This record gives sequence, C-alpha cells and structure tokens, in this order.
Amino acid sequence: MIFKFILLLTIICTILAIIILFGDSPSLRNTIIQKFRIRLLQLSGKLFTGYEKLDKRLDGRLLYYLNWLVPIGYIIVITTCFHFFFMFSYPLLDPSYLTQFAIFSIILSVYISTFLTIFTNPGETKDEKLMKTYPYHPNSLIFFNGQVCHTCNLVKPARSKHCSVCNSCFLLFDHHCIWVNNCIGLRNYKFFLMFLFTNIAMLTYGGYICFNILYSQTSISHFWNLITRTDEANKVTGTFLLLCCIFTLLASAFTILNLRYIYLGVTTNEVSKWENINYLIDLGLLNKISRSIDNEQYAEEFNLKGEIIYISLKDDRILIDKNNRHEYDIQKVESIEEIDNVYDNGFWNNLKERIFI
Repeated sequence: MIFKFILLLTIICTILAIIILFGDSPSLRNTIIQKFRIRLLQLSGKLFTGYEKLDKRLDGRLLYYLNWLVPIGYIIVITTCFHFFFMFSYPLLDPSYLTQFAIFSIILSVYISTFLTIFTNPGETKDEKLMKTYPYHPNSLIFFNGQVCHTCNLVKPARSKHCSVCNSCFLLFDHHCIWVNNCIGLRNYKFFLMFLFTNIAMLTYGGYICFNILYSQTSISHFWNLITRTDEANKVTGTFLLLCCIFTLLASAFTILNLRYIYLGVTTNEVSKWENINYLIDLGLLNKISRSIDNEQYAEEFNLKGEIIYISLKDDRILIDKNNRHEYDIQKVESIEEIDNVYDNGFWNNLKERIFI
C-alpha cells in the first residue's frame, strides 16, 4: 500500500512539474494544458499568501524547513524502493556474486553521492584561496570587474552568483538544486556529476534486472498480463521496470544537458546571460570597440533622442558619444560565433576543471 502511494505521488508530481515547466510553450497556447497550468499558478499564488503569514510566525525560517522536504523525500523514496526490491524482486533472482556486488555497489554509491552533494560547501566567495580561480577578462561580456553583491557586501568574482535560498555567494555557481537543497558550484560539482551518474546507473541496471526477472517467466508480449494478473512480486517488479524506463530517460536528458554546458564552457547560470547577449546580436545592437574602456571591450548601441551612443553592458554608463566617437573603431557583432568565451578551455579541460578543483 505504501509503495503504491509513493508511486502514485511520484507520477503526479512529475506530471505537474512538466506542465508547469512546458505548459506555456507556443505549441500549447490556448489548450487545456495551458489553462490547467494557469490554474496551478493561481493556486500557488494563494498558497504563497498563506505561506507569507506562516513564515512571519516562524521568523522567516519556513523556507529553510520547506527546502529540506525534497532531499528528505528523495532519500525516503529510494530507500523505500530498495526495501521493496529486496522484499519482492530480489528473491526472484538467482544472482551471481558479480550481480550482487553490482547491486550493493550502486546502492552504496547513490547514498554516498547524495550526501556528499548535500553537505559539501559549493565554494563561498569568502574563501580567499578561491578568489583568483576565475579572473576577469577585458573581453568578457557577462562578468565585470568591481561588481559588489548587495546582500553579502563582498566583491563578486567572475563566474560567481548570490543564491537567495542559501543566502551566500558561490564561485562557479551553476544552479541551486532542489533535489539536494544545495547550490552546485566549484567545490561540489564533481559530486553533483557523481550524483547524476549513480542515479542513471541505479535506474538503468535496476530496469535491466527487473526486465530479466519478468522475461525469465514469459515473453515480452505477455508482460502486461504477468504484471497485472499474477502475484505481488511481479506487480512490484513490473512497476519498478516502468519507473526505471521513465526516469532513466529524464535523468539521462538532464545529464546530457549538463555535459553539453561543460562542452560549451558555461554554467547553467551563464546560459541565460549568453542568451541576453545573443538577443542583442539579433537586434543588431552589440558592438566591439577597438580598445577597451574601463576593461570593457563591448558596448550596446542606443538611440538617445536621435543621437547614437554606446553604453556599458555592466551598468548602462555612456562609454562613447559624439564627443569621443572619433577615437574608436566600432564594429557591429554579426554572430555569437564571433565572440570568444574566455572561460571555455575545451571539453576535457572544462571537465577536469569541474572535477579536480
């Protein structure tokens, strides 16, 4: 009964998450999916009002407690799944020593990677030893020298960001992961990759084992009858097989996305910054200056009351106007490919950078 409840809850939460994330895409406009998404967000707004009232009573600590629900829930779910696997599916196996070693090794690695990702400090900017890891570059378009975090009152190193959930700035900030209630950054990115790959290994190998258990009893065409009309062990095993197939695809897609970002030499946080740069290029407003001004080598074209000026990407200051226009050679950037990402050192170097620092 508990297993069925957890299964149902997992499926419902997954469907709701997909609707919220993708329900507003152009292809789904004016459909029942988009209308359902709007209702969900309206309900969330009402819940948020109640949340604010309760948060005041708890001195602003409610969000801190709520953030732990997801990682605790994840650990409870996988532990419950392991319990049911050994209770129902494992007795149907005749495992070799190698199979037993693989099963217990994967389970152990899942727990280890989870706890390491949860409890490892991502690399706070307060750590002076890490401050020079990513220096500023004059031709950088997304990080600028001298920027200060208004919350921490500290100078923000390149590739850092303040997390409002963790209330701190972290180096090589990638994203705040709700599954581990921790930011993913310089010091724990390797454990995050380990977390992703061990989960894929668990799901893939688990699905392989469950498939073999069912296949040893009947042909693939009779799987459904075997799962729905026989004993509890086959029902649980069939359910595991279905879950493993679904979540292997989801986990693999997310992992491939992260590997692509490593290949491009960017973090998840930096992707949105590069999208803004690409947007300026599409509008024909991004320009490269022949020599840097205050360590800035790119500027945005702006029409100020009929006069073309060039403003800073950092803080919208006027860098070039009619008074100093003759001092610079200004060239319009036609494509994102013309811009060199100074933090991209090639896939293998980017990967080593994430793993060994």
